[in-house]
Amino acid sequence: MLLNSRQMQGDADIQTMRELIRHLPDQAGIDDFEEMIQLESVKATVRLWQSGHRLAGFAFVDDFNNLILAMDPELITDELETEIFAWGAFCMRERNLQTGRLDTLDASCSRDNIQRIRLLERHWFKQCDLHTLRYARSLDEPIVDYPLPPGFSLRCALGEHEAEQLAALHRAAFGSDHMTVEYRLAIMRAPRYNAELDLVVIDPNGEMAAFCICGLEEGQDQVGYTDPIGTHPRYQKMGLGKAVVTAGFQALRNRGVKTVELGTSSENIAMQCLAESLGFKLVSERLWFALKVD
Repeated sequence: MLLNSRQMQGDADIQTMRELIRHLPDQAGIDDFEEMIQLESVKATVRLWQSGHRLAGFAFVDDFNNLILAMDPELITDELETEIFAWGAFCMRERNLQTGRLDTLDASCSRDNIQRIRLLERHWFKQCDLHTLRYARSLDEPIVDYPLPPGFSLRCALGEHEAEQLAALHRAAFGSDHMTVEYRLAIMRAPRYNAELDLVVIDPNGEMAAFCICGLEEGQDQVGYTDPIGTHPRYQKMGLGKAVVTAGFQALRNRGVKTVELGTSSENIAMQCLAESLGFKLVSERLWFALKVD
């Protein structure tokens, strides 16, 4: 099979990538594709491999140093695999040169995806201790109402002019700099984003105190999600998380959603406890792998 590779050229390529993802039996870690592909920093790392006029695979490195890849099962070859991983390593080396850091190239897959685990191990990725937990809950079960404390109110995001405040709230809630204004805007510009499901708790002074981004899973109108969820450190342990998530339950159920999901890190014990207290049950795990790119 003769392979040709090139960088992404425009919206037509994005649509071709969407089609490949849609037909994969396991999306293998491309859950946030629509948000990521909005970012110019991500677009600059996208590479596509074609066999004739057919897309054989693509890969890019997101802003968090994760290698995201997809391959047509009918067109997978050793050459394609090798070129994809070589591209990821190249992008990571270039990034480290620019930042002066020695970050690893990371990747993830379902614990049950033995084929992808073996693929990563063949290309020298080492499994990390950290993993991602996926929880699910049926909305046919009763939804307990958790009222907000006096003076607090709930509303949806009002538009892109709030992106800076929303990003700052996310960073404060998680004690991390991972949420940039650019990425928050990418979330808000994704095709299936619904501002009415982007929920924010407002404190008595009119400041943002907690949030929960809800939505419908791509191609699954009866499956929704309620994450990320976060509360500003000033307002933790006041029940804001439960209030905003259960409001999300009601909003999603009103839109015909039957099952709601959320994900969190194996290190985030507080979020695991919140999920279990709201009736979520652990349904799957995603393993993480890292590659040194000296």
